[in-house]
Amino acid sequence: MRRYAGQKGIVLLELVVAAGITAMIVGVLGSAIFQMLGVSERGSGRLKVLHDLESAAYWINLDGGRVEASDLTPGAQPVDAMTLSWTEGDEPHSVTYSLSGTNLQRNHNGEVSTVARYVSSVGFSLSDGLITVAMTSSPGGRWGISKDMTLKMWLRPTE
Repeated sequence: MRRYAGQKGIVLLELVVAAGITAMIVGVLGSAIFQMLGVSERGSGRLKVLHDLESAAYWINLDGGRVEASDLTPGAQPVDAMTLSWTEGDEPHSVTYSLSGTNLQRNHNGEVSTVARYVSSVGFSLSDGLITVAMTSSPGGRWGISKDMTLKMWLRPTE
């Protein structure tokens, strides 16, 4: 901008153009920040779901590799709790999986721990010696992220 003798300020048109350019820059930056926050929130929800399913699968498979008997009725509809039992040496073990609110809890010989926190549904069933676990994890939120998992394991044969 050139100043001429006697000019003491800026022209209204210059001020309007500068304000318009500033508004466009702020709009673009605001939109980019909003998009980054949305992507971050969706990614966090997906990680919660995957962590839930992996944690539940780990513990159920760990116990499933030892199981000799369960309280599930063969051929019955899926239920929301199951108890597995086995013997190591002369020591009997029992583990119960049950849904408490949105927490999948594991009770092993009286010691309760939460293996998954965002479980919306779980079903345990037994058919022909095969235990099936169907679980859905959904942490809620505005994105509606949800994932299903099905595990299958055989009862260990007893001598």
